Amino acid sequence: MAAVEELQRQAEAEVQDQENDTSTATMFTFDVPGGIRPGTILKVKAPDAVLLHIPLPANVNGGDRMCMQKSSETGKWGIKYVARSELPAIPVEPNGQATKRSDAELARDLTDSNVCTVSLNTTKGEIRLRIVPSWAPKGAQRFLQLVTDKYYSEAAIYRAVSGFLIQFGVIGDQEKTAKYEAIDDDLIRGVPIQDGSVCFAAAGPNTRTATICIFLGDFPQLGGNPWETPIGRVAPESMDVLHRIHTGYGDMPQCGGSGPDPINLEAEGNTYITENFPECDFVKSASWLMS
Repeated sequence: MAAVEELQRQAEAEVQDQENDTSTATMFTFDVPGGIRPGTILKVKAPDAVLLHIPLPANVNGGDRMCMQKSSETGKWGIKYVARSELPAIPVEPNGQATKRSDAELARDLTDSNVCTVSLNTTKGEIRLRIVPSWAPKGAQRFLQLVTDKYYSEAAIYRAVSGFLIQFGVIGDQEKTAKYEAIDDDLIRGVPIQDGSVCFAAAGPNTRTATICIFLGDFPQLGGNPWETPIGRVAPESMDVLHRIHTGYGDMPQCGGSGPDPINLEAEGNTYITENFPECDFVKSASWLMS
């Protein structure tokens, strides 16, 4: 117990160093000390001098950086996101390309203790995503930030192409979208794009922001660019719901289809979808399951 208490004192000290003597902060971060088991109560002092008692989640490890946020509605502190601190080395082939991870390695990745589960409540039912920070730490962190911020609330699945992908994240709230700048690309880690792979949609290097695509098949020809690397995969029990998302409208006009136009969606909001594409499905909400 003495060792754990000392580790907790170290965590408190690290937080105090970040406070900058302000009691008005509504967010702070601290590094989780090593050697602490899941379920241990971390005692951390917040910037407003409140002593927080934080049960260590099972998917958080020593060395991770935990971000705490104070609710403007309740005044209570809660976990906003956790950033993974260490990444495995990237095996490289003689031609310089990242070695493709085997099915066994991918299976281990998806059951690792650092995997986070996100629930998408869609108009077709729940789709659970397993987000793997070791595959794409920057992308995983951004997605979990968006989920925590309730960004994906009544988000239209505006692009849904049979046998290819579904896509969502374009919204009509310009004030909300302006809060998120594009993030840097992650390194390629040999994770293939397969049925159920979750990726950010991007227009090129360092352009990932908030739009998510989920693939409806295997595409070995994709994933060779850093901005295409998957951040996770749909859980097996949710694959049936994924494949029931409506794909009857086809691709968006920018790709030669006659489906919803994301430019119009951004300009007019969901009214554009409901009036012109009434069978389009929606992500009603998204939540990070912390258990």
